[in-house]
Amino acid sequence: MPQTPNILLLMTDQQRYDSLGYRRQGEATDTPHLDALAAGGVIFEHAYSSDTACIPARSSLLTGLLPHRVPRGGGDRPRAKTASGLALTEGYWTLAHALRDAGYDTALFGKMHFSPIRAQHGFDTMAMCEHLPAGYPRDEADDYRRWINGTGREDVRFHRPGMPRVFPYAQEYHPTHWITHHARHFLGAPARRNKPWFTVVSYTDPHTPYSPPEPYASRYHAADQALPQSGMESNNGLPWPFSNITVRQPRGTFFEPDRVDHHPAEHLPQVLAAIRAGINHVDDKIGELLADVDLTNTLVIFLSDHGDYGGHRGFLGKIPWLPFDDIARVPFFMAGTGVTGGRRVTQPVQSFDYVATVLDLVGLPSPCNDLDSRSLLRVLAGGEQPSERPVFCGTLEGFPMLRRGRYKHIWHTVADVHILYDLETDPGEAHNLADQPEYRALLEANVEELSAMLARPVPALWRQAAG
Repeated sequence: MPQTPNILLLMTDQQRYDSLGYRRQGEATDTPHLDALAAGGVIFEHAYSSDTACIPARSSLLTGLLPHRVPRGGGDRPRAKTASGLALTEGYWTLAHALRDAGYDTALFGKMHFSPIRAQHGFDTMAMCEHLPAGYPRDEADDYRRWINGTGREDVRFHRPGMPRVFPYAQEYHPTHWITHHARHFLGAPARRNKPWFTVVSYTDPHTPYSPPEPYASRYHAADQALPQSGMESNNGLPWPFSNITVRQPRGTFFEPDRVDHHPAEHLPQVLAAIRAGINHVDDKIGELLADVDLTNTLVIFLSDHGDYGGHRGFLGKIPWLPFDDIARVPFFMAGTGVTGGRRVTQPVQSFDYVATVLDLVGLPSPCNDLDSRSLLRVLAGGEQPSERPVFCGTLEGFPMLRRGRYKHIWHTVADVHILYDLETDPGEAHNLADQPEYRALLEANVEELSAMLARPVPALWRQAAG
């Protein structure tokens, strides 16, 4: 194994954990390139994002810290320009900073929800393609918008983004193609042969807009889509205030759930077809990208920032941000150097565990003694299984999740109301066990664990200067 392996992080936006071919048993695969890569790697079947919303999840993926432990928006530091105030503040430790300091060439292509868009978080090379204008000033443009407007074409990403439609231009003008083109140009440059690199390729699909280009749009027909078996009735047994959240968002938020039953019957299958087309397009582009990558000296990580309801529980998208497995679980695998492949791991892990894993692989120390990320390097090498531990999600929203073994606990901290699921017998999360006396000790232990986690401070990992 090389001492300075290359690191390639492949990300999608809002992709369900069960959307890859290795999870869609008995169906034609939408992801042949990712399936082939995963077959030679280690698949983590129960991986959890740190959050069900984009910005906090992505901050965790840069820092290895749960969202409530990441500096957001300002304080006595330069204030990030974002409507939500959730963006990671410049000048804080990131994996990119650490690798760049160690001599790596660092690059980012696509979406990361920085604020400002080109905030300095350790990347030497950046080509940004965001989801604008949500969370950003309307007059602030990303690199993709400047480019597409420079060709004389309109940026159509946010024309009715929730309505499925075919991308109106040739494939080479699509964000997925644009991101891949810039990444391939970077990886193919002669300089890449003389210096190790850390490259993040972060696609904006299959998040809205549901706008795949041809020929992908024509490969998937609404009439052929398998519809979810669960609808709004899955939420009937939720205790208040969780039941209220499934109808409307708490005070202070400005998003409402996108309910399937608020649309015509044909809308859901059209959305599902467009999502699969977008995933298939990304998979093909990843196949092209991997042609420039030597897996003998590159660790490749694939994950998504969070999931998507996809019609399950009666919702589309990611709202309500309750950490059901639909949006808390994510696809996650690693392949390439240091990986003894062809294995699946069933113990719960965090997707941001890749941060500590990369530090371990490269031989860099952890930035602090209480990083939330845990190294999986020995798991990748085939020597052991992940240590049993609780995993968390949604520590910012007021209803954090803890999963311990087969049990998953969601706690509404203000109302002190609990949901407990046995995911082995109830994978659809329909039967709340929290009121059953035999689980009282488990609930108390979980609340103690969650309370301790929520009380943990932001580590003092400020750099001398942003950059």
